[in-house]
Amino acid sequence: MVSVLNYYPLLTEKKIPLSLLDVHSRVYFNWKKEGLLNETVNEDEIDPKRRKVFLNVFDALWILIIKELRNLNIDLKTILELKRFLFSLVQFDNEKIAQISIEEFIDSLLENVPFEYQEAVRQKFAEKSIEALIDMIDEEMVIAFNYIGSLLTDVLLLHKAVSLVIIKEKASSELDFVIVKNNSNATIKEKEELYEIYSKHLSNDILINIPILSLVNQLFEDENLEKYCVGFGLFNSNEKKLLKALHDDSCKKISIIKYDSENITFDFTKVIDIKGDNAKEIRKILGLKQYEKVELTYRNDKHLVIKNTKRENN
Repeated sequence: MVSVLNYYPLLTEKKIPLSLLDVHSRVYFNWKKEGLLNETVNEDEIDPKRRKVFLNVFDALWILIIKELRNLNIDLKTILELKRFLFSLVQFDNEKIAQISIEEFIDSLLENVPFEYQEAVRQKFAEKSIEALIDMIDEEMVIAFNYIGSLLTDVLLLHKAVSLVIIKEKASSELDFVIVKNNSNATIKEKEELYEIYSKHLSNDILINIPILSLVNQLFEDENLEKYCVGFGLFNSNEKKLLKALHDDSCKKISIIKYDSENITFDFTKVIDIKGDNAKEIRKILGLKQYEKVELTYRNDKHLVIKNTKRENN
């Protein structure tokens, strides 16, 4: 099976220091005791003074989600239920699977694969039964096929703005968790499904909407996290040249042609602090592959043009 780890295989490595997520170690270990984290409690590691905590990207995203919910005073029981959902395997609709052919099933899988890889994936899946495809999930890659992995797949690979919605039904007080796509370029079917979800629950139930894109943005925008994003392979060699230019006094202008959006020019000859909001925006655009082309202009009028080849065929 194909997952975000096929494109970014280092995401499971523990690189990100907990301190950079603005979560105190004592709070982290308290969450750990309560069972909120995606790991079992080791009695030798309960004392936060004994070791530093480093996180992989999946766990870092989960920590950021917990942090947002605790800021809203959401109770631990709700967060624990959400954890069980996010770290469980994405469920196939068995009733729908029984009604479709293997070709249709593969086509549905390919909807979650970037265009440039679809043919190779199709060949890999050829001549396999639906059951065999489901069983192809590698044990080491299970995290990528959990719901939290699907969130990162949507944001990093499919460039979709997804939200995690917590629904508390007023009548029964039962919790439900839904992942919705909020893209402006969504298909008619996706828009109808989104409308159905919100129209069904908005007037009757309690909803908490967590925009995942904004949380992933935090990983790219923070200058202190830049080297870890590089270590995870989230920036390619050309994008690393652009990051280096942010620290190069000889770079005077960066022009970005974005996908489905306005063009942006950062003129560093007119900006006092290029390490502020402008640098955050550039890191985010590069990390989320939101650009079509970037042009750097140096003070000696040398130019460097970089194209985003991964999205040219989308």
